[in-house]
Amino acid sequence: MIDRDVLLEALCTVCNADVTVQSDVRLRSAGATQQPQLFSKNFIHAVLGADETSQVSRSNFCRLQCALQGQDPSAGYTYQEECGTRNPPCFINEAEFFDQRFDYDFTKLTAVETYHRGGEVYERPYGWQRFALRVLGDYEDNAWLGTRYRSTQSVPGEWPVSYHGTSKEGAGGIIEGHYKPGPGDFYGRGIYSTPYLREAIYYAKTFTCKKNGKKYQVMLQNRVNPTYREKHRDGKYWLVRVPKGTSQDEEQKMVQRAIRPYGLLLKEV
Repeated sequence: MIDRDVLLEALCTVCNADVTVQSDVRLRSAGATQQPQLFSKNFIHAVLGADETSQVSRSNFCRLQCALQGQDPSAGYTYQEECGTRNPPCFINEAEFFDQRFDYDFTKLTAVETYHRGGEVYERPYGWQRFALRVLGDYEDNAWLGTRYRSTQSVPGEWPVSYHGTSKEGAGGIIEGHYKPGPGDFYGRGIYSTPYLREAIYYAKTFTCKKNGKKYQVMLQNRVNPTYREKHRDGKYWLVRVPKGTSQDEEQKMVQRAIRPYGLLLKEV
């Protein structure tokens, strides 16, 4: 089992920043600079923003470019840990950010049935441990999450599952340079994720835990609104388009209505 200290380090890795818990923040001196709070509802923005300063993400953008061009993507992939420039620190209230009721340990499970979510095949993250984000009741309804029971079938109003998600700026910058708008090849600025674990694993970030010295991978588990999703490369990659020039407020609304992380996945490697 992966403990909460490792989970916090994983959060630091995907945000490319020092993330502390609220109790630690209260222990700081009164003169310390106020840090922003990270909520599950703005988590996707923190992760996407981290990609802009992430050395690993830049490598992943190259892999994504190759994959979307139909080339061998291995040339664009390097297995490395995060280093270099970090984003400003932030803090979380664990009770507001995580929801232990929906944590689930897939590490010792294997596939014996086919699952569906939102009308799509759902590849359960076998081999990973999921730490649930507190998203229940944060939006207009909870239908997008489906049911809390582990049924193999979809339920009405449920959104399908995808994994991870690349930066809208970084991915768009690479892809728009190689593709022109047109039938079948209309890739561009937006958030890319995949329903396939075998694809997502290449975009997972790796870190060595300071507490136990073990190495872990971390990635996001999302729900994607099919109304705003584009499928590319035979459905291997899903794009939530965010047009260039969109205002920050409108962009935040677009992202929140289209892709919502609800779990942080960890695996020892």
